[in-house]
This record gives sequence, structure tokens and C-alpha cells, in this order.
Amino acid sequence: MKILKGKPVADAIRGNLAGKLSGKRLGIFRFGKDPSSESYLRGINKNASLLGVKVEIYTSYSTQKIYTQLEEFNRYMDGVLLLKPFPKGISIEKMIKIIGPEKDVEGIHPENLGQIMLGKPRVIPPTPGAVMEIIKFYNIQTDGEFVVIIGRSEVVGKPIANLFLLKTQTGNATVTVCHSKTKNLKGISKKADILVVSIGKPNFIDSGFVKRGSFVIDVGINLTPEGIKGDVNFEDVSSYVKGITPVPGGVGSITSALLMKNLSYL
Repeated sequence: MKILKGKPVADAIRGNLAGKLSGKRLGIFRFGKDPSSESYLRGINKNASLLGVKVEIYTSYSTQKIYTQLEEFNRYMDGVLLLKPFPKGISIEKMIKIIGPEKDVEGIHPENLGQIMLGKPRVIPPTPGAVMEIIKFYNIQTDGEFVVIIGRSEVVGKPIANLFLLKTQTGNATVTVCHSKTKNLKGISKKADILVVSIGKPNFIDSGFVKRGSFVIDVGINLTPEGIKGDVNFEDVSSYVKGITPVPGGVGSITSALLMKNLSYL
């Protein structure tokens, strides 16, 4: 069994970006604080410092002025990130529209998501991008393989499914997307050559869900009293599989490096 660690993947991404981002300005528009966003921000600042990117953070305290503040902030940045948590009563769709596809560093604008669907991805959301970078870095074969994705969110599950379907080195797979209403979820996931889990439930996937000799990519990051846990019970599943990502230290450790990669396209 191989542990598919994220650090060497992130190191390789930064290596490819060396000298390409100096002077770029990444704007982070935030509304409050929570532990997961603070962790993400630390990773962004670390990667930005290593690559010569200037990070500017604007904190909005006025829900009445958010849109005008974002318009002004957006005007002089190369890329803009909306940092969770979002306040109640605001339109995420309207804020994404203000940023536009040309400054959408997270790849969540409908135009950028649509490019993935059309087979012409440019700016890919960092989490789906991290999954594909792991596949590529560890040379996991996908051609004709059966991929099961548990989770159908707009910026994780669905983009991952479309990326696995592309006619690329990390694509050409047969893909099934499952969710909370899927019947016989265990039976379907147990057939997967590659199982990607993004369901938001700590330790939900145990050995009964996995095929022997498969690869498991755990996208989940759950804050529990015992610490950060993935959606997969690592201890139970690891003896069954050929490769598995750890949590922490897997997919999540790559996302902030991919944010920098996205910035290089803007």
C-alpha cells in the first residue's frame, strides 16, 4: 500500500511555477473567520511568499456595501478569492459575476466550470485540480478504469467527474457519480478501481466500501473533537487498497499551490 502524500505534489507544482508569478497580486475578500478558512489562508500565504505573489486581504463588515466594495477591490487585482464563511443574505452568484471569469482564481465562475464540461479546462477549482494532480504525479492509470465519485457538489464532485472523462493522460475513465440518495452505494463503490470521496462525513467509508487493490482519494476535511478527519477511515481501509491519500497531508495540502497555478493563467 502506498500513501499518496500531497507535499511532493505541491512541491512539484511550485517548482513549475518558479519565476512565473513575481509581481502578481492576489486579492482575498473575506467576511469573517473560521478554523478551516484560516488554515487555507496560511497555506496561501506560504505559497505566495515562495513564489513572489503579493497577497492583499480586504475584510468587509458591511453587508449593504459588499458588492460595491468587491467591485472596487476587484478592479486592481490579478485574481480574487472569496474566503468563507459567507454572511447570510448575500448572493454568492452576484459576487462571482462581479469577479468575472478573467479574475476567478478558484475556477468557480460558470464560464470556467463550463470550459471543463466542454473539454477545454483552463482555471480548475483547486480541490478537483488537486485530485487530478495526485493521479498524474503518482502515475495512476485511468484509461478505461471504473471511477466512482461520492459527492456531487458544483465545485468538487461534478468537476472531478468531467475531468476524469476528458481524453487526457488522467482521463478516459468510466465514471459514476453517487450521492446521499444513491441506492446500493456500498455495492457501487466496491466496484471502483479509483474511489474519490467528498461526502462530508468523518470516517464514513470503511473497508466494506472498497475494492481490494483499488486507489482511494479522500477529499473530506472534517473538524472533530479528535482532530481533522477525512471521509475515509484510513486505518480500516489502508490494508485493502493499493494507494490512499491521508487526511491531513493529502488533497488539502495541494489546493493552495494550485491556487497559485490558476493565478498564472489570469
